[in-house]
Amino acid sequence: MPDKPSSPPFRVVIVGGSIAGLTLAHCLLRKDIDFVVLESHDEIAPQVGASIGLLPNGFRILDQLGLCDEILDATVPILESYFWTEQARFITVNRTSQHVHKRHGYPIAFVDRQLVLEVLYKHLGQAQERVLTGKKVVKMDHRPDGIKVHCSDQTVFEGDLVVGADGVRSVVRHQMWEYMESKGLEREIAGDRQRMVSNYSCVFGISEPTPGLEPGIGHRTCTEGWSFLESTSREGRVYWFLFKKLGRKYFAHEVPRFDQANIDQYVEPFLEKPISNIVSFRDIYKRAISTTLVPLEEACYEHWAIDRWACIGDSVHKMTPNLGQGGNSAIESAASLANAIVHLIESSSERLQKPTTSDLHASLQKWQNNRRPRAMRIFEQANTLTRLEAVDTFADKIKAHYLMPYLESVMTSKMTKSIVGAVKVDYLPMPVKALRCKVPYNDSRSRENTEGTNALMYKVLERALWAVPLLVFVLVARGPLERLFALGGIERMLFLE
Repeated sequence: MPDKPSSPPFRVVIVGGSIAGLTLAHCLLRKDIDFVVLESHDEIAPQVGASIGLLPNGFRILDQLGLCDEILDATVPILESYFWTEQARFITVNRTSQHVHKRHGYPIAFVDRQLVLEVLYKHLGQAQERVLTGKKVVKMDHRPDGIKVHCSDQTVFEGDLVVGADGVRSVVRHQMWEYMESKGLEREIAGDRQRMVSNYSCVFGISEPTPGLEPGIGHRTCTEGWSFLESTSREGRVYWFLFKKLGRKYFAHEVPRFDQANIDQYVEPFLEKPISNIVSFRDIYKRAISTTLVPLEEACYEHWAIDRWACIGDSVHKMTPNLGQGGNSAIESAASLANAIVHLIESSSERLQKPTTSDLHASLQKWQNNRRPRAMRIFEQANTLTRLEAVDTFADKIKAHYLMPYLESVMTSKMTKSIVGAVKVDYLPMPVKALRCKVPYNDSRSRENTEGTNALMYKVLERALWAVPLLVFVLVARGPLERLFALGGIERMLFLE
């Protein structure tokens, strides 16, 4: 009996050798789906002084891909975080990270972004030859039977789907918008073109070991208009962030660029500010190995895909770093897109043909509609935390400076709720760490219906846990005018945020 003929090979062109792009490459490799990764820089893992926070939802996918343990060996999990005011007044010590580790099987940890990229690249093995550097993408031609990707060096790559994993200023996203406009969808993307904003800047860096800072211990300084985030890892390596509120909100094309030569001048007013009661920012800044000054763009776009285009990671959900979920969300989006691609290809192979443009569009729209609500919720949580730690409102000040000691269990519960609904690679086995965790994952929650009476009631009750202590505080300790402002903050907390 003759063998059943196979469908023609399907090829994915991934633009961007980012964590999102290389994670997607790994996921496709596990199913022998052809791909090529086009990276504009001359190397895959340059040392640009960036760190990444990894949480259980990201670690679980990396564990499925066989990459988790090597990364864990290079870091020290966060055990506790100390919170301070601008005057180095101790607020509280928070051990949510320990609770999260025990519940979900994986820690919260900071590590060099470069190291994660190196691990992702190294473990591609022979497939490294499909990762090409020095390939700056400049144009894409969408055709009925495929897509052509043109690079600045005149090379051209053909595929069935192009995926933008090329960051916040994504070329793929912008060309996808132009493609949508050519199809008469100007009104649909008008909002996306103006969706990105920037309210904060960030100086981030990596420093050598600093006296007074211990591995596994983090520090956060919360005060009006700015904040510090610091975490010390293996061998005393210090990862740190200085967040500063900009003078105004910038929209889309207005978002400023910063001259890296001005970093010393930019941080000078904060050098004597406290990282802890015994360590100042000057102590870690003078030991800096690398520093970078950037605006913090914020956007979760409405449109992630159409026809033979798709975008993942920062190109469609760019969030502030305070929650540490940016990289983890990128890993999730890569895994979820791989799930959709694999399902579509396997369905199409039964018909002995490659997916058509119509097939791709239908599959990608379903993927986008399932994935976006979870990404949007995490995006909102991250950006809310940035404002809380930079004491954006009077209510934020009460929560950050006075209620924080009483809210560890609330914070742990909120973290658990966001983690258990995480995406996984559907066609790979569950790792032992995930199977043995105390609180089971349930990725159906990533597609949960947030409408309805029960969901609304749960949300109100959850917010009441924050609002009731604030109400008691202001009624007992504050004057009439402050009470009025705070009550307005409580109302927003309960019903509008």
